[in-house]
Amino acid sequence: MRHYCLLIIRSNSEDAASSIFRPQAMDMLGFEDLRLEKHGASGALLRQASSSVQFVVRSDLPRYCWSLNSLKAIDQSVSDPLEHVSWLLSQLKRGISLADAKKQGIECVMALYWGGLGSGGGPLITPRLSSLLIQHDINLSIGFYV
Repeated sequence: MRHYCLLIIRSNSEDAASSIFRPQAMDMLGFEDLRLEKHGASGALLRQASSSVQFVVRSDLPRYCWSLNSLKAIDQSVSDPLEHVSWLLSQLKRGISLADAKKQGIECVMALYWGGLGSGGGPLITPRLSSLLIQHDINLSIGFYV
């Protein structure tokens, strides 16, 4: 089964990632400039589709988006979400929390990909994991996949 965690940060400041991530983590980050032409065209199609599908497209998304996941760092068979979340948070500079990042205007999203066999069950959210999420003032979105 495949499990991993993803952290996405968004900001209008192109220096946002370097202000919170350790220098070693910068090379592992995915990056997108959401104002590039390719996003403009897909955004227009999405807005056009939203008129009939009835979902809301955020018009205020920050310009820059960085992503980091635990795929290469933590074996995908590791089912303890604490290991994945802890690794992601260990990539932040010492003394920085995602709560601090939010105060700087940086949006933070964390998600857990939970692969399964369709037989039930899911990740165990322990008090230790809960405390870590509270410390960083971040939700953990969980997606279940078969």
